[in-house]
Amino acid sequence: MSTTGEYVVGIDTGGTYTDAVLLDYRSRKVIAFSKILTTRENLTLGITKALKDLHIEDATKVRLVGVSSTLATNSIAEGKERQAGLLLIGYDRDLIAAYDLTAKFPTTHFAHFKGGHTTQGLEKEPLDLESIRAWVTQNKKKVDALAVSGYFSPLNPSHEERALAMIRKTCALPVVLGHHLSTKLDSIKRATTACLNASLVAVMQEFVEAVRSSLLDRGIQAPLMIVKGDGSLIPYTEAIHKPVETVLSGPAASAIGGRFLSGQGSALVIDMGGTTTDLALIDDFKMTISEDGARVGMFDTAVKAARIRTAGIGGDSRISIDTGGTVRVGPERVVPLSRLAARFPQVEKEIGALKKRPELDRQSSDLEYWFLYKENDARIPAAQNSRHRELIALLGDGPLSVTRILKKLNLYHVLQLNAGPLIRQGIIEQAALTPTDLLHQSGQMDTWCVTAARQAVQYACELFAYNPNIFVEETLDLMIADMVKEAIIFMARQVGEDRLPEQIDDAWGKWLVSEALTEKNPYLAVTIASRFPVIGIGAPAEIFIKRVAQLLQAPFILPDYAPVANAVGAVAGSIIVDKEAIVYARESSGARVYVVRIEEDNTDFLENEDAVDYAEQTVVKLARQGAVAAGAVHPQVMVEKSTEGHLQRIVARGIGNPKL
Repeated sequence: MSTTGEYVVGIDTGGTYTDAVLLDYRSRKVIAFSKILTTRENLTLGITKALKDLHIEDATKVRLVGVSSTLATNSIAEGKERQAGLLLIGYDRDLIAAYDLTAKFPTTHFAHFKGGHTTQGLEKEPLDLESIRAWVTQNKKKVDALAVSGYFSPLNPSHEERALAMIRKTCALPVVLGHHLSTKLDSIKRATTACLNASLVAVMQEFVEAVRSSLLDRGIQAPLMIVKGDGSLIPYTEAIHKPVETVLSGPAASAIGGRFLSGQGSALVIDMGGTTTDLALIDDFKMTISEDGARVGMFDTAVKAARIRTAGIGGDSRISIDTGGTVRVGPERVVPLSRLAARFPQVEKEIGALKKRPELDRQSSDLEYWFLYKENDARIPAAQNSRHRELIALLGDGPLSVTRILKKLNLYHVLQLNAGPLIRQGIIEQAALTPTDLLHQSGQMDTWCVTAARQAVQYACELFAYNPNIFVEETLDLMIADMVKEAIIFMARQVGEDRLPEQIDDAWGKWLVSEALTEKNPYLAVTIASRFPVIGIGAPAEIFIKRVAQLLQAPFILPDYAPVANAVGAVAGSIIVDKEAIVYARESSGARVYVVRIEEDNTDFLENEDAVDYAEQTVVKLARQGAVAAGAVHPQVMVEKSTEGHLQRIVARGIGNPKL
């Protein structure tokens, strides 16, 4: 393959796999790619290995490195972010309590303080700095970072800034201010966003350090960019300070990669990974964006990100069968038994020996294994519970089935172990039957231990009186049907998003979708067809997403390098810099003035038209300068105007390709 000698490297660190690609930037061709298991206990090891497998002969020819990751999203969803304290200035304590809004805050360490501003940016009441100092002094050892959110701080951030100055005198913790992250007036979302950002700062710093260390190890000194949740690229130095803006980074990169590799301007992009299946929409070569803010786990944020629908359906989803024989897939992620057996040969022998057990002694817990995530985990001594210590000691010699764990500890039920905290903290990993194992049994995969997969499927089917071939076929059909339903909901809610529910409800709705999928009714045919083609992304795309496209009566596109499209998307995006102006009216000395607030500066005008003109001209200039400073070449600037309550909002967006 001919190349121009200028390369870019894309890296995606997912929950299951770390992918890397080497692209010739000018010809837009993939030169090399690699896919390895994510080394979550030490990200540097995995990223270094992925880079090594690219076989880059001359590291000086690498001009740019782009990175996407599910790190921020997964840290929030799995509860593994750091503890943050939240200081609420001028918020209505009674209103928040009455509507139980405290559940929207991602921390239990929060407090209310007097202060805040009005809708005109005027001081509502004096700021209580002494109470802030006292609270920080009392709580600084309980948290890893602090977030400050003042009421109407986008109009007047002075109380946030004065609180910051007091905190800096009191402790050395990182501090995040709400108005730096969002100028939207939704005070709850702004506080939530600031708190999440504070909890992720240390996590992102560690991740970036792992990436930079891996790059230096391979002799790569190119500029490093991080993918934001809207698919755009930002310098890593900015991502460190605003890690919350990288939520949904991985799914956004997948959509950008799918667009890049397929050349399609309009398509439904479905990315199936080990943990989840993510859906995104490309319309007129642009990814649809959720302007209201991304939802991450249980929390609504003010972060502008790709409109992504995520379903807990992946190759590593747990397959469970209840006592009635009903099969369920996901949403919990576990390690496939075939992979565990490939790593620990004794597991293959144990699963093979299960067929010798008397039928009355057989149980589903025989096929669930627990093991320590990594040996000598520094968090293990923190397990103060004696039963937890017994369990950890027991697993020190390797994986054990839950059946054997209960027997060795003389217990009757798994609930007696109370192992939830150890699993949530990632100290203990679980392995069980997954779709990956079914694909090994059916001969569609042979990556891990095929023998263990087939024996596990056979044993599960004997437990519940299933034919193995029918069990595999029906379980995979169930997954595909769930993916089709997710696609229908996602595409339908693009229009009238607030009107349609998150799930297909009532008997008629369920029947219509079911009939479209199964075609069982002899008298009536129901057709649901996508107006867009479907792009399949991820290693199992050809197995699963191709059938999803068929059921949606849509053309299926499987681009070259689909398994690593997310890493391609990490360098295929543009640099986007938004600069925003807010225009609002204020009564001053009996006269009305129009205030233009841009970043940290206010400018007053007597006429609204003059204020808006000044605002637009200024943010256009700032957006162009900001895009160039971030590394964009010849950026174009677009302007959007909107009204939010009594405010006028002017946003200039500078867009350009990254400079090599």
